[in-house]
Amino acid sequence: MVSIEQTVQLLRDKKFILYTVSLFFAVFCNYYIGFFVCIFVFLLFFVYEFCRWQGLKRFFQDLCWIALFSVLAIGMTAILELPAFAALQTTQSSVNKFPEGFKLNIASENTWAGLFDAMRQVAGNTLGGIEPSWKEGLPNLYCGVGSIILAVLYLTARDIKWRDKFFSLALLIFFMVSFIVRQLDYIWHGFHFTNMIPYRFSFLFSFVVLYMAYKAWTIRESFRLWQLILAGLAAGGLIWASESRTDPVFLVYNLGFTAMYLIALGYALPGKAPAEGQEEPDPEELMAYAARTDSRRSFSAMCLVGLICLELCMNVLNFGIRFSYTYNTNYPKGGEDTVQVLEFMEEREKDSLFFRTETTHSQTLNDGALNGYNGISTFTSSANVRVTEFLRMLGYGAKNTYNRYCFEESSPVSNLFLNLKYMLERDGEVESNRYFDPIFASNDVYLLENNAYLPLGFLAQPELGDLIFSGSNHFSLQNALFSAATGLYTDVWHPMDAEITGENLTITYTGDPTVKYSDAQSGAVMTYRFTAQREGFVCIDFDVTDRNSYTVHHNGEKLYSETLSLTQMIAACDVIPGDTIEVKLTCKQGEEGRMTVRAAILDDVLFRRGLEKLRENTLELTEATATRISGTIDCERDGLLYTSIPSDGGWHAYVDGEEAEPILVGDVMLSLPLTEGAHTVEFRYRNDAFSLGWKIAAICLLLFALTAPMYYHKRKKGRFER
Repeated sequence: MVSIEQTVQLLRDKKFILYTVSLFFAVFCNYYIGFFVCIFVFLLFFVYEFCRWQGLKRFFQDLCWIALFSVLAIGMTAILELPAFAALQTTQSSVNKFPEGFKLNIASENTWAGLFDAMRQVAGNTLGGIEPSWKEGLPNLYCGVGSIILAVLYLTARDIKWRDKFFSLALLIFFMVSFIVRQLDYIWHGFHFTNMIPYRFSFLFSFVVLYMAYKAWTIRESFRLWQLILAGLAAGGLIWASESRTDPVFLVYNLGFTAMYLIALGYALPGKAPAEGQEEPDPEELMAYAARTDSRRSFSAMCLVGLICLELCMNVLNFGIRFSYTYNTNYPKGGEDTVQVLEFMEEREKDSLFFRTETTHSQTLNDGALNGYNGISTFTSSANVRVTEFLRMLGYGAKNTYNRYCFEESSPVSNLFLNLKYMLERDGEVESNRYFDPIFASNDVYLLENNAYLPLGFLAQPELGDLIFSGSNHFSLQNALFSAATGLYTDVWHPMDAEITGENLTITYTGDPTVKYSDAQSGAVMTYRFTAQREGFVCIDFDVTDRNSYTVHHNGEKLYSETLSLTQMIAACDVIPGDTIEVKLTCKQGEEGRMTVRAAILDDVLFRRGLEKLRENTLELTEATATRISGTIDCERDGLLYTSIPSDGGWHAYVDGEEAEPILVGDVMLSLPLTEGAHTVEFRYRNDAFSLGWKIAAICLLLFALTAPMYYHKRKKGRFER
């Protein structure tokens, strides 16, 4: 990141090349962290100017300098920043609104008392020996007990100007308030609230603490006993302020290191000089005193360095013990067996241009990126909210505010519209599913092929383009979707009646199959029992308000257990009349909420009939790259060419060489109306933001290159000397 020193060198010495290049890389390498850095540089400018005040004229001159080279540095990143900004406009965050009223992140109540109590909690989290925050919790601010002690000594040092101390402390307080007050937190995070992992700019707080600690380290030999006592009392105050103050590990860790640091610093304190109480000091005594002082200071420095190394090791150990996600066994899931299965799949499909693969049960939310296949599941801050909503309506685990959509083995109907050809089964047991055939295995990892597969594009009925995706019953939507695509106006899903019972909780029926529940005791379980009235394949649709674990049984035999994180549909098994499906959901003690569990049986005859109709006219790909997809299709009738290519505004469609206006199925999937006959279809991706961005970046780079020789010459002539 752009350090204090680089910003100071720009303002003091006019070394703008280092500053500009550093700021460019800070933003270009990570635009999100770069945004934090830009705000920090803005604050640092005012801190430096007030601490080294040289009049209004110099202030405005420096303001012009830092503004000019900051604009050039950021402008050179436009080749990345503008496309990123355009992509973010398609996310859920694009509709965020500035928070209203006085609201706090870390407080039980939105009052001034709540603010100060939250500041106490944040201050207490600067110490070590605690469990690091993951996903949620207080900001992670620990950067060493020694750093905290030295930072306190910095504030007491006589050799440091009061303005430096005042503004350093002011920055720390401002960061603390930014963690707590929602309006400031909203601005820091790019004018939106984060999806988990809060306070992502907290490293700047630690950066300021480390700066203060370093300055104190350079003058550590000047400190006196009273300053060490004050530093010890401050550390004790932080221990008292921490929410972990009752944790024995926390107390031993921080009290122990505080005591050792103070002893090491105290050992360097100068002893009684031989000149005291004497008219003329003895030269030999002075030399011996100086030698002892140097020896004590050298030994003190060695002890301090050793303590820093020890604390670093202890922190790594504490992190490894308390943070359970640091193991790397079975990662990625299936290990070498997964690699062999994927290699077989790639060899089998070496002539195929594009298809999608997924896992029956995900390990991460980005398994496709982890294992190197074209998948469906995604978790990214730039997730297209329309794709998220489309997959949510199809029954997959997706939520707008979570910036994610997760595939779990689900509905064969949904799979038709996602170009899903293969699934990986990595749990060692292939579950019964008539629509997926095992074709290869490496130990406990299986490759399953979708025998109800449709390619990237196929000709559907024109009514598909008019279908409105709405409602909470995924089975009803899929019935409408299947009918609109195939022209077969008969329900493909047939709902199963539910018998609902609850153990160790109170339930209230609000409409079959929805219940409200409360007063959950230890061992509380909600049971949905479905009895099959016909033969077919069963899927189960969950809509719950809490993260419940569930178990699915078929005729009393356990199929599998999972934990719900979002509303979603899952595949169960084949049934015949009289079979039972039981779904048992566990509830935590004291939990209350609402729960809807539906089950339905797929009409296989109707499904296969519709599948064959859609297979009659499919898009044969001739090219498939990240920016260009083309193919041919021979239409036996007029219809709508549906593709599972999500639109973000950059795709342009062409039919027989002429640009055509696409229709968005589900408000996102590119589709084209086609007439009877043979057609050549092409989709080209053109990023207008990228085109504008590289031009701005080139102009800024040229201006920077032209500016450098001119100002280097002026600096060489002494024009910038103070």
